Amino acid sequence: MARDLTVDTDGLQVAAAGSAQAAIEVLNGRTVGATAGTRPSDAGVAAVDAAAAALRVQQGRRIAGQADSLSAASADYDDTDGSSADDISVTM
Repeated sequence: MARDLTVDTDGLQVAAAGSAQAAIEVLNGRTVGATAGTRPSDAGVAAVDAAAAALRVQQGRRIAGQADSLSAASADYDDTDGSSADDISVTM
């Protein structure tokens, strides 16, 4: 039994834009509070804040890369699908 393949490329583009926005929000994330002080735990808090900031950058870049890939894949699918449809209509 044959099944039709249906791809919502507009939906993929919307998802890519949403992912790109999420990446921007992750990269713009800021920590609140002091990072240096006189309490013994302040150095540990500063180290955790620095690690969290580094992780945000890494995750933001990953999300942005996935958003770019999703957008490109959607465009490629649209191009291929349109070209194939044109080829079929010529032979019919």
